[in-house]
Amino acid sequence: MGELTTQMTTSDLLRRHIRTYHPQRQAPPSRKTRACSACHARKVRCDGVLPCNACQHRGVICVPAGSETASEQRFCIDDLYSLPPVSTINDSVSDAPRWIAHDYIDIYFNDFHSAWPFLHPGTFDFAKEPCVLVQSVVAIGLWVKGTQEARDASIRLHSRLCSAFYAQMDQWCISNSSPRQYANTSWPITTFQSVLLNIILALFIAREHVSMDWSMRCRLPDDKYDLLAALVQSCRRWGIFYYPNMLLQHEVDAPLALIYVNVEEIKRFGLALYKVCRLSTFELTGDSANSGRNDLLTLADLSFCMPDSDELWNAPLGEESEVLNKTNSSAAARDNGDAKNWISQASAVVNDARVGFDWI
Repeated sequence: MGELTTQMTTSDLLRRHIRTYHPQRQAPPSRKTRACSACHARKVRCDGVLPCNACQHRGVICVPAGSETASEQRFCIDDLYSLPPVSTINDSVSDAPRWIAHDYIDIYFNDFHSAWPFLHPGTFDFAKEPCVLVQSVVAIGLWVKGTQEARDASIRLHSRLCSAFYAQMDQWCISNSSPRQYANTSWPITTFQSVLLNIILALFIAREHVSMDWSMRCRLPDDKYDLLAALVQSCRRWGIFYYPNMLLQHEVDAPLALIYVNVEEIKRFGLALYKVCRLSTFELTGDSANSGRNDLLTLADLSFCMPDSDELWNAPLGEESEVLNKTNSSAAARDNGDAKNWISQASAVVNDARVGFDWI
């Protein structure tokens, strides 16, 4: 016992000596590693050094768990008011305060993702994602946090993002007059995801102030409904919910993992957009409540199979080979290329023009 005590004391003294006289050198690891704040929030393995490998990979500031003071936490929220404006919707996040954002991204994936699982957690790297998508995720994370201060910051960030979507609609929305020029263009999926996240947030905000119609749909503000209709219009004209078109976005020799993730991401995005359309309305009463339904997504638009399992979708980064093996083994059970298996086929069964009951 005495030998153990001596060893521990010597180790502690060595670390203190290095911190004091050799700050450029790395002290030996302590006798008990403790996860940093970011790894603790994300519930992932931490190697216990500062900065840890996980934080370096994600490009965030690595701080010990529990070391943030109340003033530092407040500074994080206050600093969001001065986030750099989105000058273009394809801006990099490199100039944004990453160490402020990562806590709210953790909240997003820990608390919100399970209800709206259309971003792929295994490949989401906010140091490399477009600024507009990162800030949209942060806006959701702020709202989910739930404090008045966080929600005020969420609304302000949401307002700035929506202003950018309107100002630069020509970059992502296909108009009636120019669908052909986009025929061979890559789909702006991250922009579509960002717009959808902000429409979802608009629904949460609207539910705080307005009532629902008799079908229990929430009335969106006019400008947010216009965003939703523009998003649906663009997705339809690009044909992104048609399974063969999803495959055509990739070269024939593209890695299977890349194709799999991108196709699954579009499927889940399509279902999330359909869900939002089912929850939204433009007017509250009478025939006008249904007159705008053609602007929104229907089951007939979803020309693809159901997504693969959540186990595959939420597989941790680094388990790609296992995911691929499971994907290959499940492929025989679900033929994505067979139109009989597509969700759109259900529309002929569950919808009838002679029946006015709006139930699915």
